[in-house]
Amino acid sequence: MTPACAVWLAGAALAAMPAAAAPVAGETVAKEIVAKEIVAREILALYDGAQEQAPDRTRIHKYAEVVLNHLGYAVVYRDVRDPLPEPGAVARYASILTWFAAPPAARGPYLAWARIAARSARRVVILGSTGGAFWSDDHPAINAVLSELGLRHERRAIELTLGTEAVPVSKRLTAFERGLDPVLPTYDVVTAVRSDVEPWLHLTIPRREGGGTSVVVATGPRGGYAASGFEIVEDGGLGRSRWLIDPFAFFARALRSEPWPIPDVTTVSGRRLYFHHVDSDGLNDVIVARKQEPVLVPQVFLNEIVLAYPDLPVTLAVTPGDLDPLLGGNATPTDLVRQIWSSPNVEAGVASYTRPHRWAFFAEADRAAETAAVTADAPQDRFGLRRLLDLAGYGTAIDSHVAGGRDLPREYFRFPFDLRIETETALATARTLLPADKSIRLYQWTGDAQPFEGAIAATRRLGLLNINGGESRLDPGYPSVSHLAPIARPVGIERQTYAVASDELPRSKAWRPMVAALRGLRTTALNTEIPRRLKGSSLHYHLASLGKQPALREVQAHLAEARTAPVAPITAADYAELAQDFPGVAIDALGDGAWSVAGRGAVQTVRFDAAGAIDVDLSRSVGVIGRTRHGDALYVALDRAVEPARVVLWTGAGPAPAVVSLADARWRLWQVVRSGADWRYEASGFGPGDFAWDGVPAGAYRVIARRNGEDLWSAEVAPSVDGRLSFSIPVAGIAPLGVEIRRVATAEATR
Repeated sequence: MTPACAVWLAGAALAAMPAAAAPVAGETVAKEIVAKEIVAREILALYDGAQEQAPDRTRIHKYAEVVLNHLGYAVVYRDVRDPLPEPGAVARYASILTWFAAPPAARGPYLAWARIAARSARRVVILGSTGGAFWSDDHPAINAVLSELGLRHERRAIELTLGTEAVPVSKRLTAFERGLDPVLPTYDVVTAVRSDVEPWLHLTIPRREGGGTSVVVATGPRGGYAASGFEIVEDGGLGRSRWLIDPFAFFARALRSEPWPIPDVTTVSGRRLYFHHVDSDGLNDVIVARKQEPVLVPQVFLNEIVLAYPDLPVTLAVTPGDLDPLLGGNATPTDLVRQIWSSPNVEAGVASYTRPHRWAFFAEADRAAETAAVTADAPQDRFGLRRLLDLAGYGTAIDSHVAGGRDLPREYFRFPFDLRIETETALATARTLLPADKSIRLYQWTGDAQPFEGAIAATRRLGLLNINGGESRLDPGYPSVSHLAPIARPVGIERQTYAVASDELPRSKAWRPMVAALRGLRTTALNTEIPRRLKGSSLHYHLASLGKQPALREVQAHLAEARTAPVAPITAADYAELAQDFPGVAIDALGDGAWSVAGRGAVQTVRFDAAGAIDVDLSRSVGVIGRTRHGDALYVALDRAVEPARVVLWTGAGPAPAVVSLADARWRLWQVVRSGADWRYEASGFGPGDFAWDGVPAGAYRVIARRNGEDLWSAEVAPSVDGRLSFSIPVAGIAPLGVEIRRVATAEATR
C-alpha cells in the first residue's frame, strides 16, 4: 500500500469485495454494490438578500462556486430572510457555507437557527463576517457556531492595525494571487481552542491593543474560516478581484480530507473536451470583397468554416426572426441555413425568435416600457439616415422596428414580447429547416444571456438543453480564477448552463477589440489547463464577426489548432448535457478504497486530486474503461453502459495489476468488453478515431472497425515496449462504429 493510501484508507470498515469479472455490456451491477456512506456533494450556501439581491449576485457564486464545482460540489442557495431547512436536516449537505459582507439585517432568526444547525452539519465554512455583531447579544450565538470549527471570538476587534504582524504558515496558501497590503484591514480577534485546528494565517496584535494573536485563516476537521479582508481583494471600480487564500486548497481541506471520485465535466475519454458554437447574429450581413460580388456572411461560414473543417463539430443556433420579413428579417439566407445544417459536422440549435438583448426586461413582458425605451433611443433632433431612406421610399415601417444595436431590449420589436414565440414558435420554425435525420437539442441565450426563471423553464419543458453567458476570462486583463464562471447560474429552481469561454463581444467585462478577444481565448484556455484543468476548451463567437477578415483568420487559426490538439471534440449540446447532469451524480463510499458512481447521465469521467500516489485497481473495478494523468490529477473514464460503476483504488504493494485500459481517445466509447487478450467496444466522434490503450501484452493485434455488420477498416498493430497500443481509425465516426481488437496468433505462440 502506498503511504498516501495507507493514511486515507485507515479505519475502513468494509472488507474488500471479491474481484468481479467484466460485465456483459450494459449489465447493471447494482446488486453487487452495497452503499457504506453517501458522499454529500451539495453545499448549502446562505446569503443575505438585503445585501446581495439574488444567488447569481453573491460572492459565493461569482468567486467561489467555480472552485467548488471543480472540487465536485454543487451549490444550493438559500436567502437567510426566508425559512431555512430544519436544523437537523442540514446533515444531508457537505457543508454550510456563508460569505456575508456584514451581519445580515435579520441576523436574530439566522443566528438562532445557525447555532443549532452547526451541530448537525457535516462541515461549516465561514468566509467574511461571522454573521453577527460580536459587541451585541449575538456573541454567544457567534461562538456557538465558531466552536464547531474549534475557534472562539474574543469579543473584540482591532481597528488601528498599524504594527500588526502577519504570520502565514505558507505564503503559497495565503498569498495565492497577490499578497496582503502593508496596512492590514480591520480584523476581529479570534483564537483557536482545539489542537486539530490548522491556522493558515495568524496576526500578532500590537501591545497597545492588548497584545496576543488572532487567527484570520484556518481549516480543521469541521470546516474552515477566512476573515473579511484576508480571503479575497475586490476592486469594485475596475470590476477586478484576486484571491488571497488558495481557494482550491482551502475548500479541499475544509470540506473533505479523504480522496474521492470527483465528477468532472472538463474531460471526455481521457482528453480535454472541445466544442465550438456560434450565435447567428449577422445572418443577413453582406460583405463585399475586392473585385468580387457581394457575399452573405453565412456563405463565408459555410465555405471557410463548415466545409473547410469537416473533422470538427460546430453548432449554429439560428434566430428565426432573422429570416422573417414581417419582423424586418430577410428570407434570403434560408437555403444557406438548410445547407449548413445539412453538413454532417454541424449541430443545429435555436436562439429565440426576436433576439432579446436584455432578458430580465421581459420578465414582466411590459410592452409600454419597451415602447418607451424605443422612443427614447430614436433620434429626435437630427435628420438621420433612416429618416432619409423613409422619405426616399426605401425605408419601411417594419425597418423602424429593428434595433440598430444592443442597447434596445431586443432586436425585432414590431410585436409585443411573447415567451411562447421565443421558445415554442422559434423551435417549430427552426425545425422546418432541418434535414430529416437531425433534431434540435440546444437553446442558446442571446444578448446578455441572463434569462429569467420562466424563460429557462419554457426551454426545459420543450426538452431543450440551454447554454451561454458566464464570460469566463483568465488572462492579463483578468488575472484571477475569480473571473471564471461556474458551471451554471441558479435562477429560482432553474439552472442556466454557462458557456465555457467568453465570446468576442463582452457584456460585463472590459471591452477589447474583437480580434484581441478571440486571441485572448488562447490565454484563458492555457491558464485553465495548467496547473489544473478547470475548463474544457471552447470557441464561441457571433456569425457577424466572420465578415471581418482578421476575425475570420483568427477563428480559422483556432480551428487549425483544435484539429491537431489532443482534445475530444463534442457538440455544444453534449457539453450542456454534461453540465445539466453534473449535480445528479451519486457517489457512495463502499470502504476499502471503493466507490459506487451512479446517476451519471452524460458525466462519464471522475477525477482524483493530489493523486501522485493513487492508482485504480482495474481488476476489481467495474465499468471503468481506463485512466490517465494530468498534472497531479488522475482522470478515470467510465462506461456509460454500466450503471452503477464501481471504482476501486489499488491498495497493494507495487504497481496495480496490468489490465488493458484506455489511456485516451478522440472519440467517445462505451460497451467495453474484455475477453482474455481481446477486447471490443462501441465508439463515435469527429475526425480520425485516435485511441491509445495501456496494459497491452506484447504481440501483434488486429483492429477491425465495422458498422451494421460490414467491415470498414482493419489494420495490424503492435504495442510499444511499455504496453501502449495506439492506432487511428480513418473512418467517419459520427455514426457509431463497433471496434474489435484481437491478438494475432504468431508462429512462436503456436509452437
